[in-house]
Amino acid sequence: MISETTNKKIHLVNVIVFCGILVLGCIASLAMKKESISEMENRKLTAFPKYADSTLWSGDYFKQLELYYADNFPFRNKWISLSGKFRNNIGFESSDIKIYEPANDAESNEKTDTAREETINSGPLPDDGVTGEIKKRVFVFKNRAFEMFGGGPAMGRSYANVINSYNHLGIRKLQVYNLIIPVALEFEITQKYAKLQRPNRPAIENVYKSLDSNIKKVWAIDEIRKHREEYIYFDTDHHWTSLGAYYAYRAFCNTAGLTPVLLDTIPYKTKKSFLGSLYRLTRDPTLQSNPDSVRYYLFPDSVRFYIGSNNAPAYWGKSKMYAESVNGTNSYSVFLQGDLPIVKMETLHKNGRKIAIVKESYGNAFAPFLINNYEKVIVVDQRYYTGDFVKMLKAEGINELLFINNIFAAHTPFHIDKIKGLMKK
Repeated sequence: MISETTNKKIHLVNVIVFCGILVLGCIASLAMKKESISEMENRKLTAFPKYADSTLWSGDYFKQLELYYADNFPFRNKWISLSGKFRNNIGFESSDIKIYEPANDAESNEKTDTAREETINSGPLPDDGVTGEIKKRVFVFKNRAFEMFGGGPAMGRSYANVINSYNHLGIRKLQVYNLIIPVALEFEITQKYAKLQRPNRPAIENVYKSLDSNIKKVWAIDEIRKHREEYIYFDTDHHWTSLGAYYAYRAFCNTAGLTPVLLDTIPYKTKKSFLGSLYRLTRDPTLQSNPDSVRYYLFPDSVRFYIGSNNAPAYWGKSKMYAESVNGTNSYSVFLQGDLPIVKMETLHKNGRKIAIVKESYGNAFAPFLINNYEKVIVVDQRYYTGDFVKMLKAEGINELLFINNIFAAHTPFHIDKIKGLMKK
């Protein structure tokens, strides 16, 4: 039996060891090189807070200090990686997983005969016996990761109403287009998992039916479906590949009366070992062993690329269309230098066609294809542009306007509000 004196000594040793670990950790945290960005999580890390009496007394200073140490403790990335492996080994799943179940109401059951036909023709694939798993709201299936769409028809109509408002800007002969991008799971889901998401085509049709008749609707989903067995979406990231974007571009050209460029003879470069957003979210080992590659095409047409400003409408700084220095988890940012508020591309085409694209990140891989057909291409990110959008359209002589969004964005209040907000500047 251990004596009370021995117990006290053991307790004292534990306290000393614990305090020693804290001191060493603190010293290591201060001495080790600090990173400003976590490539593993694809986000900025908290910077050391600046002292101010106001933040000290409000408690904000210590909150920021706590966040700083949480983001900069020693060997942080290794601990995160180890945690991910541990969760996979014990079969851990987040408790906040939610699987979409279609609403059993009259509104969600509204379908035209055409929609019913398309749903049958483009429905889930036959069950092939492969088992999938849901991890943190992501469906991991066949060594790939998929987002699951569950947007409702009322939200789709709200998106359409906002697009309709741009059909009445008072800009002479402005042609408006709308292109909604389906999710990858639309083309890979099997009968066994059919209830995991709402079919994309009826949801897109619901939006298109709500648009003004003279707004041109681009059925990219049908063109993409023809190539479902090709590398059109990333395996570890939520975006499409440049090839998937190309097929949407072909559908757009068909709608806009353009001749699409052929890729057979176009040179390209490739970013390898890309582990994208869905891998970072799930840390799934099967995804880690199946990294993506990012291809971008080097079109022979001469193009001048400019980065614009939110606050100075006349400013256009010359730059390059591709950010060739990016790599690793940031490889998708090669397109258009990433998610910039506004960029402009001017070409040698003198056909009078000048288009503005309003998009989220999916549009980055799509926009470069249009330099093969347009005299001017301006790309605005609805999330970050805060300038006078309508004034910019008039100043740049824009006569075509394309809204291109993935199906989640077209059914999300955040994106709908951002698009609506562009008119209020």
